[in-house]
Amino acid sequence: MPLPDTISEVFDLARQDGERDESMFYGPYNVLLNYLFPFEEKYVVVPQYKRPAQIKSVDFTTIFLVRRNQHPVFFVEVKSSGSLHHISSREEADLQMRERFKKLFDDVQIKILYGVSAMGTKLCIYSLNKETRRLLPNVIPSDPEIVTDTAPIDRWDVDIMTPEGEGRLRQVVDHVRTMCVELERI
Repeated sequence: MPLPDTISEVFDLARQDGERDESMFYGPYNVLLNYLFPFEEKYVVVPQYKRPAQIKSVDFTTIFLVRRNQHPVFFVEVKSSGSLHHISSREEADLQMRERFKKLFDDVQIKILYGVSAMGTKLCIYSLNKETRRLLPNVIPSDPEIVTDTAPIDRWDVDIMTPEGEGRLRQVVDHVRTMCVELERI
């Protein structure tokens, strides 16, 4: 089932100015997550604005955290679509995602926590297996003597504006919702 036209339209509008301004995508992702994780099913989308650990930076990180029964079940970190074309921006996004998984780990109750790094409409899907503590995609170590692409552009291979990308996102969301229902049965 395709996304409603209104959701596609807000993303189309965001893409016009979202090359450099990530805030253009905040509304569309908020709408999308509230559609995929309905409030009527006890999901709450919580926007979070985090200041970086280094005081000299003014780059805030915007995360949309989906909770159910006060526990994290999914999250999206939003960046501008132009960030996708810079090694340093992808590396920073990857590091921020990994740090977010560490911060959420102790509160996770479902078997797998998914997180998404969104650069415009392109997504890199991460997963953390709570039991094994395995976080994917794997880390690519940096080499101090050469410029290493630690977060290759091809990791952002899900475009939610395509039927295939939307389908992949829905698979992840369906898996999250199934895990939440299974957890209630315990």
